[in-house]
Order: sequence, then structure tokens, then C-alpha cells
Amino acid sequence: MTMIAANHGGMTSKALMAIALAAATIGSLPAQACSMAAGYKTPTTLELVAGSDSIVLARVGAAIGDGSGPDQTSVELIPEQLVDGTEMPARLQIFGHLGTDRFQATPSDPNELHKANPDAFMGGCNRYVFKRGMLLLLFLRKMPDGSFRIVSSAFARTLEDVPDADAPWVRAVRYYNSVARLPKKEAKTLMQAERERLEATGDPVDALLAKDIGRQISGKRSQNFD
Repeated sequence: MTMIAANHGGMTSKALMAIALAAATIGSLPAQACSMAAGYKTPTTLELVAGSDSIVLARVGAAIGDGSGPDQTSVELIPEQLVDGTEMPARLQIFGHLGTDRFQATPSDPNELHKANPDAFMGGCNRYVFKRGMLLLLFLRKMPDGSFRIVSSAFARTLEDVPDADAPWVRAVRYYNSVARLPKKEAKTLMQAERERLEATGDPVDALLAKDIGRQISGKRSQNFD
């Protein structure tokens, strides 16, 4: 199994304490909300794509450990499809829990392309409760030792679940992958043209994508901590 240590860049010690409390008290929400360092900027989707070495769709599997040690706070993720990149790890592991009757995972809105899943705002800066069988879109970075790290930037759309590989969020990420690493001026020109094309189709999903492309062009972020 490829072991993963998720990237929580920008978190303060208060945030890390909140995560620890969440791990110890899965039956209730953390008592302390996550705080970010001044100046932290939630990455845009374009930035998440540009900073990833691979992007995969992965299925939430089993909880790791028997509940008696530190592994009780891990969940297995099984990659099923490579969205971008040349390598797909066989297994991933991330901090988190499977939902319980008292504390259930909130499914992502399939038509939301800007804001993170509501559970990201429940105390730990990121989602940490998942439902077995959920399909997650994950941004990965390759480490010097060959393993992959799951990008989980605070309050960003890094751990969103989708109904299938044709969901609007997957379509958006696939498109941004085609322009994210181009020179900014060239990327902006292409995105403007794609936004106009999508707006003209009259399709409701295309309209969602066109609106989000407009946000990426403007650099609008879902959260700022200036």
C-alpha cells in the first residue's frame, strides 16, 4: 500500500489541535474551529491542477486499524481511474474515518464547482469523514521516494466526491488540465473562447462549467485569509 501523509499547508497549531480532537471524538464535532495563518489563500482549481503530478478517481474503502492505536484514524482509498498524469498508485491512505450513525459524511453537491464540501468547515480544515464506496477526485503529488501525497489544501476542493467519471466536477478538472500549465495569456485566451462556446449550447451543465471558467479567469477564490 502506498502510504500517504496529506499536505495541510497553511494550518496553524490550532488547526492541528482541532484535527487531533476530531480523531478522538468522532461521535461529535470538534470543539475548536480550524484557523488559518494570515495571508493563506485557498487554491483555485486551476492552481490545484497545475500543482498536481497525477489526478485520480479513487473509491473509499475500509477503515485502517482496529481502533486501538494511531491507525484508527486512517481510511483506505482505491484508485480506479487516472484523470491526468502517467502513474496511478494501487492504494492510498488518508487521515479520516468512515461515517457513523451519529456523524455521517455529507455528499458533495454534484453541481457545485467552487466551494468545498461543507464538511471541510466542520473543524479540521478538510473533510475527514467519508462513506465507504464514495468516489473521490484526488490531486496527487509525487514524492522523492516515489510515493504519492494527497493534496488536501485547507478549504479547497481537494476531497470532493462525485457520482461518476462524467460528473461536472470531473469534466471541469479535465478541461483545466488542458490549459493549467500553459502561459497565462494563452490559457486566458483559450478559456475565454471555451466559456463562450459553453454559454452558447443552452445545456445546464455547460452553463455551470462556463460560470466556473469565468471564476478561474478572474482568479476568484472561495476563501481568503488576508
